[in-house]
Amino acid sequence: MSIGQIVIPAVGAVLLVAGLVLRTRSKTPTPAEGAPAGATRLPKNSGTFVAVAGVLILALGLLASVTKSNTAPAAHEPELAVGNCVTSKDYRAAQIGKIHPTSCEDHAAVYELAASVTNGATCPDGKLRDAGYFVLTEGNHSLCFAPNVRVGDCYSMQADVNQITPIDCAAKGGPGITVQIGGRFDGSTDANQCPIPAGATVTPQPARVVCWQPVATPS
Repeated sequence: MSIGQIVIPAVGAVLLVAGLVLRTRSKTPTPAEGAPAGATRLPKNSGTFVAVAGVLILALGLLASVTKSNTAPAAHEPELAVGNCVTSKDYRAAQIGKIHPTSCEDHAAVYELAASVTNGATCPDGKLRDAGYFVLTEGNHSLCFAPNVRVGDCYSMQADVNQITPIDCAAKGGPGITVQIGGRFDGSTDANQCPIPAGATVTPQPARVVCWQPVATPS
């Protein structure tokens, strides 16, 4: 609460009380009416004017307080920053300004923001269109996401729409193909650590190698 919100109502209250006191004094009888000698009779309406002024100032202070509380800015959702993770659902919505961070420990948070670029700038691997990242572009703004996946877990991969979704390894059918994470090496960019290096995803920021492998279809 600001000082003004405290002072204005206080001044109004003081003036209101003072006005009421003055109204009482203005009714003091004159000497001819039995008042003590030397008593001064105040202008007839002086107390009324002060009281009205007090009421107006008090109302103004209360109105300002209510208006400020009603116009106080709403709490903003946390903005997405590099290092934050997002869910596959938020990623699919493809609305950059409305994506909110989710704990990277969340199984559904399969994307980690590596970079936010504008005006045709590239992802950390020097590419944008064919980057090793999952890229969302809206106007001149692009977000580059590294895969935030867990070894042993399975995901539905849809290369044509550049996205992945957590899925049960035993699930059958559905869009895309089901792949399993055979390895994840943070702090490295050496794809040769994967059994199939050509199928690895390598991101320089954060430095990470992810080994994808197809899930064998039960016979």
